[in-house]
Formats: sequence, C-alpha cells, structure tokens
Amino acid sequence: MAEPNGSVKQPVPQRLSSLPPQHQNNSNASIPPPTKEPYDEHPTISVTEELTPAEKAAKAKENIASTGLSKAFENGQQKHRKGQLATDLDTSDANSVKQALANASAKPVARPPSPPQETDQQKKQDTPPGAFVHKRKSVARAGWTSFSKLPNPGDETAMEELSKEFNTDALVEMYKGSRNSNGSEALSNDLLAQYLNESYYGEWYHNTGVMLFSVVFTWLITKLGGGLMGCLVVGAFLATYYQTSIRRLRRNIRDDMEREVMKNKLETDIESADWINHFVTRFWLIYEPVLSAQIIGIADAILIESTPSFLDSIRLTSFTLGTKPFRINGIKTYPKTEPNVVCMDWSVSFVPNDLQDITQRELQSKVNPKIVLTIRLGKGMIGAGMPVLLEDLAFSGTMRLKFRLFNDFPHVKTVEASFLEKPQFDYSLKPVGGETFGFDINNIPGLQTFVQEQVHATLGPMMYAPNVYTLDVAGMMAGTTDLTAANGVLAITVYNASNLKAADLFGSLDPYITFHIGNVHNAEMGRTSAFEDTNNPKWDETHFVLLNNLNDSVYLQVMDRNSGRKDSAVGVASFNLKELESSDNIISGLSLSVQRAGKPVGEVKCDMQYFPVSKPEKQEDGTIIPPAESNSGVLRFTVHECKGLGGDGKRASGIGLPIIGGKDDINAYAVVKVNGQDRLRTKAFKRSFNPRWDKFVEVFVADKTKLDLGVNVVDSKEFSDDEVIGRWRMSMANMEDEHIKQGVDWWNLKDGPGQIHVSAMWKPIVMTGFTEGLGHGHYRPPIGVVRLQFFGARDLKNVEAFAGGKSDPYVRVLSGMQVRAQCERVDDNLDPDWDAIFYVPVHSTREDLIFEVMDYNDIQKDKSLGLFDFILKDIVKESKTEDGQTFYEGLDAIDKWVDLTSAERKKGKGKLHFSASFIPTMDIPKPPATEEKEQEQTQQPEQSTEQPAESASAGNGQVPPATPPQEAQAAPDIPAEKDLHGEVIKYTSDDKAKVDLLAYESGVLSVSIHNAKFPERIRATASILLDSNDSQYRTASIKGVDMPFNETGDAFVKEMDFSKLIVRVQQDNDKDKDDSNIGYYTSSVRDIVRKIMERQAKGEEEEDSIETFKLLDSDLGTIRLSFNFVPVVNFKLDPRESLENQGNLTVTPLKAANLTAADRSGTSDPFVVFTIAGEKVHKTETYKKTLNPIFKDEQFTAPVLNRSSVKLVAEIFDWDQFGKDTLIGQAEVSFSGEELESFAARDFEVPVKPSGSIRLRMLWQPQLLARKRTGTSLLGSTTKIFSSAPTAAFGVGKDVVGVGFGAGSKVIGTGGKVIGGGVSAIGSGIRGISRLGGGGGTKREKSSSDSDSTSSNNQQQQQAGPVPVPTQSTASTATDQRGSIESSPRASTGGGSDAVNITVLGARNLKAMDRGNTSDPYARVRLGGRVVLKTRHIKKTLQPEWNESIVAKVSDGKSTLLDIKVKDKNTLNDVDIGDCSMDISDLLQSGQPFDGWLSLEPKGTGEVHVRVEVATESGSSSRGLFGKIM
Repeated sequence: MAEPNGSVKQPVPQRLSSLPPQHQNNSNASIPPPTKEPYDEHPTISVTEELTPAEKAAKAKENIASTGLSKAFENGQQKHRKGQLATDLDTSDANSVKQALANASAKPVARPPSPPQETDQQKKQDTPPGAFVHKRKSVARAGWTSFSKLPNPGDETAMEELSKEFNTDALVEMYKGSRNSNGSEALSNDLLAQYLNESYYGEWYHNTGVMLFSVVFTWLITKLGGGLMGCLVVGAFLATYYQTSIRRLRRNIRDDMEREVMKNKLETDIESADWINHFVTRFWLIYEPVLSAQIIGIADAILIESTPSFLDSIRLTSFTLGTKPFRINGIKTYPKTEPNVVCMDWSVSFVPNDLQDITQRELQSKVNPKIVLTIRLGKGMIGAGMPVLLEDLAFSGTMRLKFRLFNDFPHVKTVEASFLEKPQFDYSLKPVGGETFGFDINNIPGLQTFVQEQVHATLGPMMYAPNVYTLDVAGMMAGTTDLTAANGVLAITVYNASNLKAADLFGSLDPYITFHIGNVHNAEMGRTSAFEDTNNPKWDETHFVLLNNLNDSVYLQVMDRNSGRKDSAVGVASFNLKELESSDNIISGLSLSVQRAGKPVGEVKCDMQYFPVSKPEKQEDGTIIPPAESNSGVLRFTVHECKGLGGDGKRASGIGLPIIGGKDDINAYAVVKVNGQDRLRTKAFKRSFNPRWDKFVEVFVADKTKLDLGVNVVDSKEFSDDEVIGRWRMSMANMEDEHIKQGVDWWNLKDGPGQIHVSAMWKPIVMTGFTEGLGHGHYRPPIGVVRLQFFGARDLKNVEAFAGGKSDPYVRVLSGMQVRAQCERVDDNLDPDWDAIFYVPVHSTREDLIFEVMDYNDIQKDKSLGLFDFILKDIVKESKTEDGQTFYEGLDAIDKWVDLTSAERKKGKGKLHFSASFIPTMDIPKPPATEEKEQEQTQQPEQSTEQPAESASAGNGQVPPATPPQEAQAAPDIPAEKDLHGEVIKYTSDDKAKVDLLAYESGVLSVSIHNAKFPERIRATASILLDSNDSQYRTASIKGVDMPFNETGDAFVKEMDFSKLIVRVQQDNDKDKDDSNIGYYTSSVRDIVRKIMERQAKGEEEEDSIETFKLLDSDLGTIRLSFNFVPVVNFKLDPRESLENQGNLTVTPLKAANLTAADRSGTSDPFVVFTIAGEKVHKTETYKKTLNPIFKDEQFTAPVLNRSSVKLVAEIFDWDQFGKDTLIGQAEVSFSGEELESFAARDFEVPVKPSGSIRLRMLWQPQLLARKRTGTSLLGSTTKIFSSAPTAAFGVGKDVVGVGFGAGSKVIGTGGKVIGGGVSAIGSGIRGISRLGGGGGTKREKSSSDSDSTSSNNQQQQQAGPVPVPTQSTASTATDQRGSIESSPRASTGGGSDAVNITVLGARNLKAMDRGNTSDPYARVRLGGRVVLKTRHIKKTLQPEWNESIVAKVSDGKSTLLDIKVKDKNTLNDVDIGDCSMDISDLLQSGQPFDGWLSLEPKGTGEVHVRVEVATESGSSSRGLFGKIM
C-alpha cells in the first residue's frame, strides 16, 4: 500500500506506533490544501498562547509549501524520565510470582497477526536503486579487501593487532594510497634486477618482450618475402604500444602528484565549504518551519512538567531560527590519523541578519531568530500572560570533530566533539515588555559577562579542549543509548534482613526496602512490604526492576516506617551489577551488608537474576534470526495526545450562564492503568481541547495474554473534584491486532467526545531458568573451606593510651555480619603474635571475608583497631566441565602482610600478617541421565504444592541444605569413580551408589535450626559451636514461646572422631561476652553423620530428617534440628592442627635417682618445679637429705593448647633454709602423639642434666579447652575428667596401675556400658576408646531418635564391648586388676532432683593477703546461688588442705553452676582471694566424676582442688570413668 507521498507503507511487526490519522488510509481530507502565501507575509511562526502544539503545528504547515519530505519529521518524540517501575502482577510474593511466570511460559506464545505477505514483484520494487542484495551462495570477491592483504580499517580487532606492531605514522603510510617510492624496494626483491643496471630497463620484461617480438616478426616478414608495408605494420604496432604505455604512466604519475600536493594543502590550508553553505541556504528555508513546529510541540510537553506551582502555565508561543542558516566558515582536515579515524576542525557561525536601513520588502526575506515564552501568572480566569522575548541570537566558534569508523552500519561508531577555544555568543533578552516596550537586560553592567562566564564554566568540563563530548552514533542507531529504555529486567528475591539497627531512638523499627539504580538518591524503582516492630524481618518477596544496562549498581535502602513523621533511613546495601555478567546473569545466596556512615548496621539476604530483552541475532553469513517470542516481557506504553475533547465547542452550564474561562477551560491529564492499577499520571495540560503529553511508562509483564490496558482522561478542577471526561480500554491482544492488521493508532474515547493517540512497544523476555534459578533461600551448599592462619600484627592502634595501657588485640573473621571465627586475645601488646588457624566454609566466589582486629574490653564493647577486605577470588577459581557442570578449584596459597583500614575503608594504622588457601568440597559428576531429567523438569510448569507444617522453608524462603553427594548418585547404575577434582570417591561396601561419609575425616557440617520451644515467652538466639568456644553461626533474635528460627549455618569438621557439636540457645541481650545459656544440645559429629547415612539408606525425605531434642540445662525446652554433611577433598590435616593435640596432661612423679649432691653431707633436699611453655604448673614437696627421692601422692593436671609445640620441663632444686634454692638438675619430656598415645598412661625415665634421672607417669586426655576469660565451658573445663581421686587413676605407691586401667593387654571387665556423654565430653573420645579397644574394633549401636526422649543427646545410649586399656611402661610393676564397667546416667525425666557429693580438698599457690606473706584461707561453696558448704579456715598458709565434703541436691530447672570462692579470714572483714566456677550439668548427664584443680580468678591468685561426684540411690557416688573398684 502506498502512502500519500508515494512511498510504500512498510509494516512494523512489533512497534505499535504510527502517524496521526490524517496520514492513514490514503485519506488527506484533514490536511488543508497548500495555499500560495502573500509575498509580504512574515514567515515566522507566531501564534497565540492559547493554541495547542497541534494547532501551532497546523498553523506552521499553512505558512509553508509542501516540501515532499518524509512525514517522519512530524513524529519526533522527546525522551522523558521513567515513572515508577512495576509489573502487571498484584503481588510480590516469591512463590506467587514464580507460579505466574511458570504458567505464562507453559502457554503458547501470543504472536501479533502477521501483515500481508508481499509478492516478489513488490519486493523488487521496494529495493532502492543501487542497494546491495546479499547472496548467500555467491563466491564473488567483493570490496578492495579481497584484493589486498591489508585489513579493513573498520575492523577494530585487526587494527588493534596492527597498532601493536606499527605506530601511527607507519599506519598512515600503509594506508595513504599513493606511491611510496620509486619502486626500488619492490625491485630489490627481483632476482634479475640484482644483476642488471637500472638504466637498461623500465618495466624491462615488458619492453624486452615487445622488442624481441618486433625484431623476430620483422625478420620473419622479410624472410618470407614481405616488403616495406609489412615492416611499417610492425612499426605501427610498436608505436601504439609505446604511446599507450607512456599515456598511462603519465596519468598515474599526475594523479599521484595531485594527491600529494592536496595532502600538503590539507595539512597547511583551510578549505572553504561554500558548496555546502549554498545547499544549506536553499534547504534551510524549506526545513526551518518544520523544525520550528517540532520544537514548539516538544517544548510545550516538557514545559508542563517543569511549571512551578505558583505559575499557571508556561507556553512557547513563538519560535523561529530565522531565514539565515548557520555557516561553515572553513574546514581544516588532518590526514595523518589512524586509518579508521577522520579528524577535522570546523569553524561555524550563526549570525543574524543586519536589519538596519533596509526596505519593508527586503525585510520579508530577512528574518532573525526569535523565541517568545509566555508565562501566565494567577489561577483560572484571574491571570495574565507575560511574554519573555529572546531574539538576535548569534554564535561563532571552532569545533574539532573526530569520527571513528567501523564495519557495521552506520559505519560511524562515535563522534567526539570539542571546542578548541571558548565560543562567542550574543543575544537580546527582554523579560518584560515584549518586542515593543521590552528592555534588554544585557544592558545592565556586568550581567552579560557574568552569564557568559557561567556558560563557559558549565560547558568547559564537558567539551572545551582537551575535554571531549562523545556521541555514540552506533548505539543511537541500535537503540542502546536510550538510557530511559529497558533492555532487561532484574529479578530480586529478598528473603530477610538480620540484626538491623534503627537510626533513631524513638519508636519501634518497622523496616521495608526500596530499590534504586545508579544512586541511592535516584528514583525509587520498587519497595517491599513493611514489617512492624522487628529487627529481623522476613519478606520472601520477588520484585522486578527494569534495567537499561548492567554498568550501574543496585542499591537496597532499608527504611524505617514512621507514623506522623517522615520515614527514616536505616542503611544502604549495594551490589555491582557487573558481577552478574561474569556469573551467567544469576547470583543466589547474596548476603549484603547494610551500611550507615561506613559502619555495618545489618545484613540483607537475597537472590538476583537478570533477563535481557530478546533481540535479533546476525549470523556470519548475514542472515538475521528474529528475536525469541515470549509471553513475558517489557511493555513500553506511550500516551501521546488527545484531540477534540471539547466536542463541537458548544458547552453551557445548567443555568444558562457562560462557562468560566471560555472554551479552553479544560485542564486535561491522563492516567494510565495496567490491569486496573495506576502506573502513570501525567501533568495537566492547561486550557486546551487538544492536550499533548508524550509520556510513557515501562512495566514488566509476566503474562501478556492476561494484560489489560486503559487510559482515563481527567479534567483537573481548581475548586471541585476532578472529572473523568474520557476513557479508553483494550486488551494487549486486541491492541496488537488492530494496530498491525488494521493500522489504527487513534481510538475514540468512551464516556466523552474526542480521540486519543497511544502507542505500545513489546519487548519479549525469555524467562527460562527463573523458577529454578531463584528460591534457594539464604543458604547455599558450601563450595569449599578457606584455611586462614593469622601469624600476628604490627604497629596496631592503641585505643587505651588515654587510660595508660595498651590494646588487647585479637582478630576475627566476618562473613557479612556473621562472626565465623576469632582467636584468643593478647593482653597489652601492640605487636601481637597469635599463630591462630581457622577453617571457614564459603558458599560463593562472591562471599568475601573481612579480617578485623579488635581490642578486648571487659565491660564496654570491643573496639575495632582496623580491618582488611579479603577477596575470595584471589584463591578460588571457577571452572566448568565439558558438560557445563561448575566446580571450584583452589589457586596458589597466599602469604602476605596487608595494611589495615578503618571501617570507612580509609587508611588506618597497623599491618596484619596472614596466609590463606582454599580447600574444595566434593563435587560428584552428574550423569547425562540426570541432566536430561533436570532439563525436562525445567520445561514443565511448576505445580503448586502444599508445604507441610514441619517444612524447613516455612514462610521465609529457607530451604534445607543441598542434597549431599551420596543422594546425587542414587539413581545412576554406574557411579562415578572420581569427583570433579580427581579424587577417588569412597563408597559404602553394601551399596556402591552411596558415598561412605564416615570414611572422610573432614568436611562441612550444616545445621538447620528450625525452631525452639520454651515454657515461657523469651527473646533468644541460637548459636552453632563446633570444636570452638565461640559461635561460628548465630541466628537472628526472635521473641516468643515457639521461636521459628528457620536458619541454616555450618562449620568445618577437622577430625570427625574428635569433633563435638553444640547448639546453644541464649537470651538476647546487649552483653557480647555473656556466655550463659538457657539451654543447649550437644552431640559428637560421628553420631550425627551416622544418622545422616541411616536416614539416606532408608530413603527418607528432607522433612523426615528433622528431629526434636530436649535442651540440656533447661526446664522443658526443646529444639528442632536437621543436619547435612559434605566431605572436603584434596585435604590432609596437618598433625600439628589435630584436635588430639589439645587437652589435659596428667603427670605423676614417681621417683628420681642419682641426683647431684648440693650439701656438704653429700646429699640434697630436692624438690621439683614443673613448667609447660614457661608457665609453672606444679611444685612437689621437699624431700630431705636424699639423692633418690620417692615422691608420695604427687600428681597434677595441666591444660595444654598444643602439645606438639611444647615440652614438660622438670627443674630440680636443692632447698635452702636461709639462702636461695639451688638448681641441681633439669629434664625435658616431649609428649607429642608419637611419644604419648591418648588415653593410655605411660612411664617415662627421663635423664636429668648434669646427672641422674627422674621417672614420671603421664596420661594425655584430648579435650577442647575453655577460654581463659570464662570460668567454664560447655565443652569441658581445663581439668581432668576421667579419674576420680589422684590415687585412683594411677595408684601411686600401690600395685594398682590405675582404676579401670589394666596392665599389659589385660581386659578390664566385660559386658559393661560406657556412657556416651562421658566420652563425648572430652571432645569425642570415640577415637580414643576405639584405640583402647584394639583399633576400631568397638561396635557402636544406633542411638535413640525418639523426640520424646528424656535426653537430647541421643549419643548417650551408645554401647561398647569389653575395652582393653594397656598401660605402657618402661619397667612395668603393675599387677592384674579387674573391674566392671557400670553406667550412671541421669535418669530423671521430669521433676525430681539429683544429688552430688562436693569435696573441697585443698588449695595451692594462694595469694598472700597478710603482712607476713601468708593468709588464713577458707572456702565457700555455692550451688545454684545458695551456699552449701563453708570450710574451716587454716591459719598462716598458702597451701591449705580442708578435705571437707557435702552432699547437695540439684533440682531440675535450677542452675547447675558450682561457684567456689576462697577468702582470707580476718577479725573485722574477710577479704576475697579468688574464685572459680564450673557447670556440672555434663557430670549430672553422664554420671562421671570430676577431680582436678581449678584456677582462681583473677589470674595468679592460686588454684583450688575440687572433687564432684554424682551420688547414687544408696548414697554412694560413682568413682572414675569406669565405675567403682570391685
């Protein structure tokens, strides 16, 4: 179909916009015929202020003749800013959104009707003359590059390669196109040219051939009898050849000379552009009225948006650029540039006509620029217009333009423009009085200069040399430079926020999140719902944010909703969207830190996924693949204008009075509705029946088959309610059909007169992978473990200098807001050495860690001394298999010093020394069958299912941990032999498809804390502790009776045989150092992993794995937990890091022999001082006048952090009554794992230097030691826990080697039970028991899993067979002893009480409190806050022995804290010497006794010897780990 101007109408399949109706259906009835204008009429477009842009454009058309130009000039649109982005859905719930998108994907794609097919003849006619038609099968050589080895200068890749080898001058020479030289370079490569002089030839082989041909042919003619005529013919041929050759040579030489001369002229001269100036002069008179009409229409639509509230309206009533166009004064070209760059300097001027002393007739053809802006003051009928006149615009300047070319259309990639000098401009501005009485304000002294300086200050940084303004031409043609257009959608699923801190002190925290792109101050792109009175909101909402590109950052601003005042900002979390490109457009499990003033105030957990708009793809052969269709996408809906809102113009009031304001008393604005929801509201276009808005809104549409569009045209009233004067409604499918098939752009309004012009553009987005890409919650399976070793720090900041002290530094590791690990502090040291090793599980390469050095404070909060941001990608590499499966590998370990920064990431004080390496977790290859099954599942629509009440994902997006490796291999018949890292997979013996998790010593244990229940309402948090005194994961704080935590944390298991898990529930308070709890669960890791394998062997679902446990130290408290375990690969634990190296060393000195004599009598008075790591741990009694002392009842237990790096030192002194004691010998004993096996006593005969020997009996018990600053630990105290009385363990002075220990390989007792709690209390002890039992021959039975069990520790019902316990000795003197193994568990299930026998034996090394350096000590014992024992006081001693006992009852639900305070007895007021405390709940649970020394606090005030035993029903107590002596 042909258009009125003769062009062929081309259908546009997806663009739903077109020309006004007067340009449709070959109907020109609405276009007035062109009329011949009087010669003396002014060509300026001058209209009244009441005319609309459409009327002004029509009036402009009446003043110009038909130009024959494309009607595209009449459809220019200004780009406006976006409104609030939204979707067509009425919900943001993550599950609902996922279901809606899945349903839309399952539907057949709703395609718009196809336009009529064109015939081949029409296609031929549509092809413009000279157009290049690509032929796929053609092998013709097209273009000069087919005949040259030089690449096309538009090929950026090839030019970059050339620029590496050649400089710019060389490239210019290479592409300049003229003769490089006289050809000597080319001839130098010719073989004959090396032997013939240049004077003998030109193109010698041509000339020689011609001469030989002439001579031979002439000889042949004469030989055959030819005459003179034949010779003349040969001569004529030779002359013709010469004439042709010399003519071509001269032509080429002349052309080369002209080019060289022209190049020199280009470099030195400025050429004029009179030819283009002449063309512009003629073209300007035709085009300027059309351009002015466009500017008026566009400007009025913009001005209504910018009108201040105190003005009624602002209209552009007159606009013309005059009859004199701009002029190009000269162009200077720079030929010596890159082959793909054109650089020119243009001198341009725009100077008005001189109107002085010219006739009225001449004035008609000389019109100067004039702009009239009418500002209307007042409201309604009470107002007046004030014209502002700007005329006589003048401009001149020199601009440098640099065009960069490339291969693709339009072949101009960018244009760089800059002014070489400050441009000159002038104008006449008359704000009051108009053209007749107006006063040019530039006549005010200094004002014009001030305005010019402001203009230069604004334009200078933008485009004054050397600054350039870059215009992306290729991007404009492709549509990517429109920063207001959406090219994709970002799906953000927000799960929850934790530990938010309010910015103000008033009211509660009611948080919600707003989304912003580029800057937090930019327009809001969406928001979540608000939760009332919580610091840990859980949203589980999905929001869609339209994006132009991925070059910006997305900002999640956490806000606090307030009533009666403005909402306050809590903090901002940001994420760089560029990381999405490197992550296949999907990132899940994000933990974004919420920052306020550079400090963290919370954490937001979310997923992000980006879906780009489908675009056509161009193949290598030139074919174009159309964009993929989808029912989901982005709709760009534009409301352009209305016309005829006043009907026939005959409007009257109900009482026959004229309407106030006249015929133009309509102030129309439009409200765009998508599925009934308001998405856009334009500004009111004042006093016009033909308003123009040109506003658009973009929304993400989940399913366009259910999309309904609507526009309400509303009349804005000053003193009454707004009135709807027209409505338009249509579904998206009908709109596509009417536009493409029928070519309709204008629609009649309902409920009122007039028509509306709207358009729409559909951008399809394929949402493949959305349903499985999101919804992982905030926990992701670990990809590996980071091993961190902190050696020390130097030159730290001293935050205690004001108090006269030094900082007490320690270092901690943070992942987001979670503290994953921290070391012991070093007191009063600015250059600490920690040598601490941590293993931190990580879940993504974006999970960067923070190393923060802190200063410890007893009362106040710890202060930050500096931090360092550790980028995980420095040690982790993401790889993919050939099948596309992702796995992670470790890079080389790093070891370096780094500078610390402040919390605001500014330069701080101090350096930190650390090393880091990565240990991956097991990744089992997925079989092809599994991958195909997963692909089929992604193609099927997701069906809505009801989640059970016990589900781990109840309402917050939390899902159970990922399927462990053995479940992934349940389906295939042939399991993989090796994992993706090349390590052999260990399978169970009975099922080769199941991974034997118990065969792996190390891995990551994930713990899902579902909920905890208490009999009363409390606010609490839950923490995970795995072989640590500090929590490695802490949940958000929740208040209530039944607290649904629904969070998953994890920790690294170094040695399964020794590792012990504790889940502790604490009351939430502001005391960071409060280690008290209201209940806890504990179990060995091996028992947990065994249960995991049993559950998987039965094929139980994830929901079935949730177990309910009774909390220890709590009255009726329970907790619901589930577990998972993932082994690590390519890892072998350093023996020095083994948990077996930490524990308690029990030493019994037996005797010494042949010591050095120090007295005159040839004897000595020896005593021994034992030290470990330079710290004194024990001092024996003095044995008078002997060189071979036999120690009696000497035994001590000392805690050792790492036995592999320390030795036990025995220093033997000779006691002197008056002088200083004399050192007479020293011995050192190493007790590492090679010398001393765990749980097995051994005698050592140690040589003493310089003479003699000492015999010691030593027992090593692995155990996690408590922190120094606390008096107790849930994992055990720093004392002996296996034996009862000192003599019961080793039998000093007796034939018995030890209670429960046999000599040699004798078996002690048969058929007894070993209480699991007592064994696990040392960290695990299972491995030690298996060693005692003959190297793993002990069989453990399944523990109880009944949720109603009286004990939360299911591992406490383990059984063991007869356990032989060998005692290694250099000279065994023990006799065989036998005993029975008895159980003594805590049998109480509900009410009732237990009894404990508490014995305070004595104290040693007490601090002297009296003047005589002695004290009068006594002990006071409290149990559960009540005093149960007060010993007698012993005068003048620092080593008292009380040996006093008491049997006390412990009621269920009461505190089990045992507190012992040693005091100095005085006449008037007793003085505290020190105190200590311990929790006896473990003893009550296991029935095991306690016997050991407890250190008093403050440090250095002494130790107290305590025995605690659980009383039996008969009133006796259990003695030792293995029961009573038989």
